Amino acid sequence: MDFVDVSKHAHGFIAIGQEARGIIAIGQVATGVIAIGQGAHGIIAIGQLAVGLVGWGQVGLGIFSAAGMVGAGGRRMLGVVVPLVPSIGRPVILPEAAPLNAVLAGGEGWLDVELARDAVGLGLFSDGHRLPVKLDRRLQSQGAALASDASKRVRAYTRRLAGTLVCDRIAYAPERPYQRKSFATLAALQIVGLVAVACLWAHAAGHDVITMLGEFATEEAAPAAMPAAPRPPSTAMPRQKR
Repeated sequence: MDFVDVSKHAHGFIAIGQEARGIIAIGQVATGVIAIGQGAHGIIAIGQLAVGLVGWGQVGLGIFSAAGMVGAGGRRMLGVVVPLVPSIGRPVILPEAAPLNAVLAGGEGWLDVELARDAVGLGLFSDGHRLPVKLDRRLQSQGAALASDASKRVRAYTRRLAGTLVCDRIAYAPERPYQRKSFATLAALQIVGLVAVACLWAHAAGHDVITMLGEFATEEAAPAAMPAAPRPPSTAMPRQKR
């Protein structure tokens, strides 16, 4: 493998050409560990159509991650990219709850309560009993949406204003992806898509990249040819003429 090859069909450690294959490949069709071109295939692929373990391009396809105007990959980096690894989501850490009796006695803090609707309307409940807490009008629409189907466990910041206990902030843990009914179906489709991208990468670049890495490793491991040892000087005595 040449270190640098610049030709129509380039093959080298650094390959530049119309069709380039190398550890670093740059060309219209580039295949390599780092591939840059209109059609790029490799470990890290950058191009109009990029297929790699990491794919960046107008159309980016990556097994681990992808970025582009459109694309699909294990993880979304930039652009309109469909993530192909199911996510369980990150847990939300709620504020620490204050003692209920202390807040009702005139203090303030976050109450661990149920947000629900009864005959009176939307309100805060603890152990099934409605609390004497007024919801700020700015929370009415959000609260109604949260408690539309069933009661919702929330943290409600409550304080006394003009002699009335008022809740003016609500914190809650949103439903995580794996808790949704559609999670199993969506996760199955994502895994199928990830397998499809992996198969495409194996066909477009996998064999060539592994072969090139093997060639490079073999050349690096091969011992350098030792120069021939100099011949010792002749010790024969010259013949004397008679």
